[in-house]
Amino acid sequence: MGGRWGRFLALCLGLLLFGVLLHRVGLNETLDQIRLVGWNFPPLLFPSLLTGLLFALGWWWTLPPGVPHVPLFDLFLIRTAGDAVNLITPLAYLGGEPLKALLLQNHRVPLTDAFASVVVAKTTMTFAYGVFIFLGLATVLLEARGLDYTLVGGFGAGLFLALAALLLYYTQRRGLFSLLHRLIYRLGARGEAWMAKREALENLDAKIAALYQDGKTFRGCFLFSLLGWISSILEAYLFLWALGTPVPIFTAFGIQALVVGVKALAFFIPASLGAQEGGTLLIFLGFGMSGGTAMAFSLLRRARELFWTLIGLLLLSRWGWGRRLETEAVKRDS
Repeated sequence: MGGRWGRFLALCLGLLLFGVLLHRVGLNETLDQIRLVGWNFPPLLFPSLLTGLLFALGWWWTLPPGVPHVPLFDLFLIRTAGDAVNLITPLAYLGGEPLKALLLQNHRVPLTDAFASVVVAKTTMTFAYGVFIFLGLATVLLEARGLDYTLVGGFGAGLFLALAALLLYYTQRRGLFSLLHRLIYRLGARGEAWMAKREALENLDAKIAALYQDGKTFRGCFLFSLLGWISSILEAYLFLWALGTPVPIFTAFGIQALVVGVKALAFFIPASLGAQEGGTLLIFLGFGMSGGTAMAFSLLRRARELFWTLIGLLLLSRWGWGRRLETEAVKRDS
């Protein structure tokens, strides 16, 4: 029950902050900006489709040799479903990662290989995330923008992500899951069922280490993950164009880097609700744009997130995972 009430409280605080920001900026001004988009919105979803496909291609590089072939578009659909769960759960965007591994079993990929692939892909993608933020903030500095506080927050987010990914890489190369098993054992976990997991976790660590030892795996995953983040600049550029506030592509780069940095810092709030809007407002004001444009931009991002989340949940429902996830959630909260 504690986890459920914690999520509910975080969601309420996010909704409250969102409402306060919308009131301060002005609902009418925000809606006027949204009306400028109109029926141009569906084509604006193309950049997020491209980003998702590039992320899926990065993940494809981490599939261990010898496993059955998984079509790229199927990986994209599995990522969409897993990311839908990531978005609606306050678990540092990790709630959907085990689900991705489980869904790979539908393609006859052994579970240990699937988990190894997901772990390596997530770690590499997080490192690319941090690099992308640093590159974007460099463009802001080159343009000499007066964004002192948001720059500090952005650099903090990028540094945190990069260091977290490097720490995970280091510990994974040395048997992270076996280490966790021993640690939990020393804390009092006993019994045949728990000890039986040791061999499986050692096998998982070995497969993860083997993937990292193959330089092509890391390079391929990192390259396409970074390209995925870079392609998201196109979304920011087109959103601002549709809102009647066109900016140079390097300005869009800086804005996108700062916005995703804010999202990373607000990982504990479901969908970063409220925090993402507040950060976006500060960023846009720093770039000399209006609060109405900031809120409209944020709402367009929300609409895009909602679209892909609904697609992901529909896929889970079609694959018969809706009831299973609900049952697992009840078990965790009870």
